[in-house]
Amino acid sequence: MFFDKLRAGAQGTVSKVILILIILSFALAGVGSYVSQPKAEIAAEVNGDEITAQMLENAYRNERSRLESQLGPQFSELLGDPLYVEQLRRSVLEQLIEQRLIDQKVAELDLYASDQQVRNAIRALPEFQQDNQFNNERYQQLLARSGISAEQLRDNVRQDLSRQLLLNAVIGSSFTLEAEAGLLDRLSRQQRDGELVRLPLAAFNANVSLSDDEIKAYYQQHTEQFNRPEQVKVNYLLLDASTQAAVKVDEAAIDAEYQANLSAYSQPEQRRVAHIMLNKSEGAEEKLQAIRERLSAGESFAELAQAESDDVFSGANGGELEWMEQGTLDPAFDKAAFALNKTGDVSDVVESEFGFHLITLLDKRDAKTKPLAEVREAIAAHLAQEQAGNAFYEQEQRLAELTFEFPDSLDVAADELGLTIVSTDYFSTEDAPAAINDARVLTVAFSEDLRNQAMNSQVIELGDNKALVLHVTDYRAAAVREFDEVSEQARELAKAAKIRELAAQAAAELQQAWAVGEQADWLAEHNLTMTELKGITRDSEQDPAIVMALFAMAAPQEQAPSLHSLALVDGSQAVLKLNAVTTPQEASDLLSNIQQNQTAMQGQRDYESLLKALKASASIKYQTLTSTDENF
Repeated sequence: MFFDKLRAGAQGTVSKVILILIILSFALAGVGSYVSQPKAEIAAEVNGDEITAQMLENAYRNERSRLESQLGPQFSELLGDPLYVEQLRRSVLEQLIEQRLIDQKVAELDLYASDQQVRNAIRALPEFQQDNQFNNERYQQLLARSGISAEQLRDNVRQDLSRQLLLNAVIGSSFTLEAEAGLLDRLSRQQRDGELVRLPLAAFNANVSLSDDEIKAYYQQHTEQFNRPEQVKVNYLLLDASTQAAVKVDEAAIDAEYQANLSAYSQPEQRRVAHIMLNKSEGAEEKLQAIRERLSAGESFAELAQAESDDVFSGANGGELEWMEQGTLDPAFDKAAFALNKTGDVSDVVESEFGFHLITLLDKRDAKTKPLAEVREAIAAHLAQEQAGNAFYEQEQRLAELTFEFPDSLDVAADELGLTIVSTDYFSTEDAPAAINDARVLTVAFSEDLRNQAMNSQVIELGDNKALVLHVTDYRAAAVREFDEVSEQARELAKAAKIRELAAQAAAELQQAWAVGEQADWLAEHNLTMTELKGITRDSEQDPAIVMALFAMAAPQEQAPSLHSLALVDGSQAVLKLNAVTTPQEASDLLSNIQQNQTAMQGQRDYESLLKALKASASIKYQTLTSTDENF
């Protein structure tokens, strides 16, 4: 009845008028206006130039891949921190902004890399190298597979080289005076003589006796030392494919897999060809036709390729390319190359995306297929892995269903899937059990929503065919532990603090006694000894804190000894007296290196100053973006 009324209404006058207006709107505005893509989101604008959200997304993913390969599993833990991810994303955006500012400055200064510089840079790219030499076949194949034209690659390389021109101009203008480098050279080889007294903490241990009131006062003054982080107790189920029984693969399945994928075990026909290429231009096709006639008259293909080909990379080698398989190069080039039947045959003029070609066949290899016996073990291992993965996936799906259908317990899922429920004691993010010490698990375990709902978590995928579901059974908020709970810890900390205080007081007393020449009596009274320091350099095998302090002290004056006390890493104290400073006057063999290093550092500072100046004078507008990346 509803549809009958709808059809009847469509015949009315009002409906026809509305229909006519809709048709007119499509006719005037075009269908595209109704289905057109939304305008690209903008991440930032730099002096009016847009950096799109997609550019930021691509750069972020590239940086994330780089860090993942560099840091490994540690990076996965960092990605569990939303603040770190946001900082990383902002850092990538700032790099894009700096790059855009540099490009604008390059354009303003009209810096431009030459064709020869671009050609040399492309030849040097490691992606196109084979046996440490440029390989034109590899170059052509990688371009075809990546969908990048030679012109696009050329423009990208030219842009990078033009940026480098600016960088070289900034860094190359930096310099360091020989006198400045000489001063650093001499200071780096300076030697200092002195005397050292160590005041070990053990010397003051017997003098410390604390009352209960002093210990409690310490606890009250240093409550931050007795904090207990938030903790949870959880039950969890771990699904791990590696603990399942080994999968047996049927021989018939191996044979079927082999027959279904013969192409994977086959080496297709290969050909090695040479070509003479001319760039697309007026008269190029006619010129190639004339070259073909010269070939027919008996001239050498290799010599003509060297003399006439615009492909300088292969031309220098007589036009020779590497072994190729059908379907790997430009379709027109590919078709012509595999149409040649005998070695020495030459194609007609062929037009490809890159230009016009003459192609000759140098050699060919027939197609061949590996026998089943040779690949049986590899196929069996592949099928076993695939079947194990399928079985794991089915179990994972069932685990998700059961823990969702029975959200307040893991018992049903454990019984059906034959898994064991593991129960933990209280733990924090810092001391989680090893089996669940994973950023992805801990983020869920300490989720406020999960514990408030008192429900099972969703399935947490851990990679390597492992998955986990947990249920929070109890929670303790972060808090200061009660004094009775930490009284012994408070006693030890208070005693250690008192010992350090006594050691610092003793160091001050020694320094005062030393200043008036009474250090010998003081040392004898406290049963401490002095160590002589002779010829100490900045690289001496001494406590780094002592070396640093010794070289920070002012040179001694006749009436004012140079003294300094400091705390060492273990909490003990030391008192230093600087007696002499010896600075060599002659230059060393390192003077040139020091001057170069200082110049490089100055160049880096100049470049950073340029970026800072460009940012200060630029109009940079940041946009607020909502990322679709789950890790943002």
